[in-house]
Amino acid sequence: MLAADGHTQETENTAAQSDPQQSESQASSSVSSEAPPYESRAMRDRTLIANALQDESLWLDTEYGKILAMHRITEAKSTLGVLLLLHAAEDPQHWPPTLENVRANLPRYGWETLALAVPPKIAPPIPARPSSSSSSQSDESSDEKNTNEPSSPDAAPAASASSSNSSSSSSSSSSASSVPREQLIAAYIDAALNYLKEKNQFNVVVLTDNSSAYPSLQKLLPMINDNPKDPKTIDGPLQALIIINLQQQEPLNREELESIFDSKQLPVMDIFFTPDDAAQQTARNLHRAVAMRKKLDDYQQLQINNQPTITETDFQSFLLGRVRGFMQKKASGIELKKEDEKTPGTIN
Repeated sequence: MLAADGHTQETENTAAQSDPQQSESQASSSVSSEAPPYESRAMRDRTLIANALQDESLWLDTEYGKILAMHRITEAKSTLGVLLLLHAAEDPQHWPPTLENVRANLPRYGWETLALAVPPKIAPPIPARPSSSSSSQSDESSDEKNTNEPSSPDAAPAASASSSNSSSSSSSSSSASSVPREQLIAAYIDAALNYLKEKNQFNVVVLTDNSSAYPSLQKLLPMINDNPKDPKTIDGPLQALIIINLQQQEPLNREELESIFDSKQLPVMDIFFTPDDAAQQTARNLHRAVAMRKKLDDYQQLQINNQPTITETDFQSFLLGRVRGFMQKKASGIELKKEDEKTPGTIN
């Protein structure tokens, strides 16, 4: 009886010692097999913004994945149209206050806003990796830890699972980054126009910064047709164009401007900001000269002086007033077209 009791007690002790190791290995394997909540840091930031602004956030489907857009509906009795804003920033939280002021307050005056962040022309810097000395020290400490501690049989599968998860996320991000910028911008614009078409909103004005103006117009201009019957109405996806020259380090060259100003019927407002140094004066003169040489019917160049810091709550800013006035005069509402179709003999 004593021998049997001793054997039973020894079996229970070994089982008690193996259970913690087994539970730890199961926990580590379950953690390693669990997919990360977000595929990238950028997608995490966009998801947090979308959750914080649920009334405005909108996910659009493209062939390269989902993109976040910010849509503000009108706050007036009638809707005059929509302003499609395109800015070369990866995330909406990096938008400058100048454009955020226009996006947030234009709906007060009957214009909806749909804002998209397009890939930047200059890629953001890659975070620096730790130095080789620190990595070698960490490797030595990890080697000492591995030699001192017993190895568990589930350690290798857990490491391989975590490496496979990281490699899959990195491969998806690398595949998205390998797509040319022009193709991404074209896909984003298609998604925005399809969404507006579903909403029966065809009266669109496009606002773009100088960094994304050329690839955006490369997509939009081929969709514009001349309208000899009514020169004031553009036959295409947009009725007017606003260029905001924010990135002075990325000026538009002559070839790009000639392509952007290729539609002579398209009204263009070209906005520059101070300080008006020698480089900007050269850029303004080049813009004006190319617009005159392309014989644009309606080209306006605007220079805005330094003003107090524009905030989202400033619904009477000078830039907002000029943009609103330009759109009101150059982009006719879709409601007027319907009324003309019903009463063809009426002269407004």
